[in-house]
Amino acid sequence: MLTRTNRFLAALGGDVELIRPHLREVALRAGQVLAEPGDPVRFVYFLHEGLVSKLVVFEDGTEIECALVGREGAVGATCAIGLSIAVTRDVCHLNARAAIIDATAFQMAARKSERIHQAIDSYSAWKMSYVIRSGACNARHSVEQRLCRWLLTCSDVLEQSEINLSQDVFAKMLGVQRTTVNPSLQRLREEGLIAIGRGRVVLQDRRGLKQRACECYAALRAAEEDMLPWAGGPQDAVVADRL
Repeated sequence: MLTRTNRFLAALGGDVELIRPHLREVALRAGQVLAEPGDPVRFVYFLHEGLVSKLVVFEDGTEIECALVGREGAVGATCAIGLSIAVTRDVCHLNARAAIIDATAFQMAARKSERIHQAIDSYSAWKMSYVIRSGACNARHSVEQRLCRWLLTCSDVLEQSEINLSQDVFAKMLGVQRTTVNPSLQRLREEGLIAIGRGRVVLQDRRGLKQRACECYAALRAAEEDMLPWAGGPQDAVVADRL
């Protein structure tokens, strides 16, 4: 059966056979927590659709997003290079499908395959770059600039213009109150850059949003294209077998 698949897995070529026998497909639900800070990494998740936020959790319970994961990457893949303890809360925001593998099986496959190990190294370097840039962006740029960057990034990860998330989620991801993010959303709506519905936002003018976003959006896109050769593939990539 032809299906949309995870690009990280597709980039492994024939070496994916080292992990295919250990993969199983699962349904993820909106709001599902895949990992908590300090927990051992038990599984690696390869999203076929949807998105996962990696959240830094503070002592008072406040959360702020430091990275997004879509079908270009994997949640927990760094367990194969020694990072076997989760450092973020990983939350799936939408109902989605994913291939899942036991962390130990993934580690063993990576030890046998230079190609798998190189893919993990590239992905880890990209995520480190993302986290560093996001941290600087949070300190430097306005809420509205960061909101535009985040909307564009979510759209890229989901590969669609409609983002079915609430304004409460937008605020949490930016580390601000809903009352802070709402005026920015309304301004973007009034200017025709987005449409707002109940629990969803639709990007209507990407060019306009790019102009309003901070420089970090373009910088992160360029870094992704440079570090992840598989991330810029056709949006409707398919494979003959479900991975």
